[in-house]
Amino acid sequence: MFTNMLIRQTKDTFIRRFGNVGYITNQLTKHDLNFNETGADFLDIISREPKELDLIIDELLPLYNDISQEELKADFLDFALDLEKQGFIVTGNSVEELNSKEPSFNYQMENPKTTLYDFTNPDKNEITTESSELFYEEFHKEPRIFGLQIEVSSRCNERCIHCYIPNQKKDNGNDMPLEMILRVLDEAKDMGTLQVTLSGGELFLHKQIDVILRYARSNDFIISILSNLVLLTEKHIELLKEINPSIVQVSLYSMIAEEHDAITLVKGSFEKTKRNIERLVAANIPVQISCPVMKLNRKSYKDVLVYANKLRIKAQTDFIMMAQADHNTNNLAQRISINETAELLNDMLEYDRDYIGSTLNQEPKSRDIEKFKKMPVCGVGVDNICVTANGDYYPCAGWQGMVVGNANQQSLKDIWENSPELKQLRTITNGSFPQCIECDARDYCAMCLVRNYNENNGDMFKITKHFCDVALLNKKMVENYLKETK
Repeated sequence: MFTNMLIRQTKDTFIRRFGNVGYITNQLTKHDLNFNETGADFLDIISREPKELDLIIDELLPLYNDISQEELKADFLDFALDLEKQGFIVTGNSVEELNSKEPSFNYQMENPKTTLYDFTNPDKNEITTESSELFYEEFHKEPRIFGLQIEVSSRCNERCIHCYIPNQKKDNGNDMPLEMILRVLDEAKDMGTLQVTLSGGELFLHKQIDVILRYARSNDFIISILSNLVLLTEKHIELLKEINPSIVQVSLYSMIAEEHDAITLVKGSFEKTKRNIERLVAANIPVQISCPVMKLNRKSYKDVLVYANKLRIKAQTDFIMMAQADHNTNNLAQRISINETAELLNDMLEYDRDYIGSTLNQEPKSRDIEKFKKMPVCGVGVDNICVTANGDYYPCAGWQGMVVGNANQQSLKDIWENSPELKQLRTITNGSFPQCIECDARDYCAMCLVRNYNENNGDMFKITKHFCDVALLNKKMVENYLKETK
């Protein structure tokens, strides 16, 4: 009965192989699975184009000539039908049947992905604990670029008062040449990269953004987009529907127009951004709101959460802030104090479902203290990297004071494998910060190498006391909350 069965990935499913590990993830359901070498071989044979089951078995047979064709077919069929149950692939007897089974994102779904917790830096799909452990083991034996961020333009049409990118860079900005972007995307594809985040500056200022987005889709990346949406047009909306991004992340700072505009320093930006968020929702394009909290908007943050909840989209915040990439700390005048942070955390415990879910229910990172010491502080140099409009590569988007290579002079592979700076970063672990190992608040800490670096004139090992104070406060408030809700 399965002789003429057709099999293909869904449009939201992505498959990669990391050595002998096969990985499959779905940007719609936020589910993922990893497999041993046999499962990896089976995943390799599944594609976006429909394939007949018998032809798939013919392709696999040379790899498994010690078992019969019937046994191999039965094993693969069990594998495929299980993937179908979990929403990764579709099967059927005709292309029309496959297409009829294809799921699509919409805001009327019972649990749209825009309400789920998402590990961003917008552009990391949620991965299971099992997969996280696997990547920890695999990527530290052999670092791989899981996620790449490309700042397609350094120009920006806003001047946000808290931004870590100096205004001078925006004022004298330029667009990355199309040829360079396409080459970088090809190099990332050849290296097995899964996720690409496209940002700026403001990416919709790039006149060839349509070519860039379509090329990223043709290279089969999970695509995330960072934009203020001020320039969004109907043409862009049609383009986004075509390329099927995982998420579009936009900053909305307040539901009070004057407050939002006072942060962007662009009059009218609130109305344009809000209107275009709602246009994307109407078009069933997944949107996520970023709402960094600072002195100007700390009282109105919860109103952004309420607004996002009504639209069935996620809003997330960062209330610590980062100094500018040139080590200028003037923007930190907007950072909220510890007392103001306490007020904000009270609001978050009441209004922010993601904060409760991610902070209160997470497994302690340092339960196994010896393993914790060996773990990296973050993924810089291990599984992600960023390139900006002039071709400079940085460890991450905020770390623009440390150039690790340039796309005009080197391939991405050469930089990833040979950069002295990246090699140094790969040696830094939690154990490099003995004071953090001894700290009772280590599981509530948001300490970050680039925050250290930007705020302390290039010293990544000097921890700003504010980070420690926030971690201790976070621990105290979470523990009190748990006691009160028991």
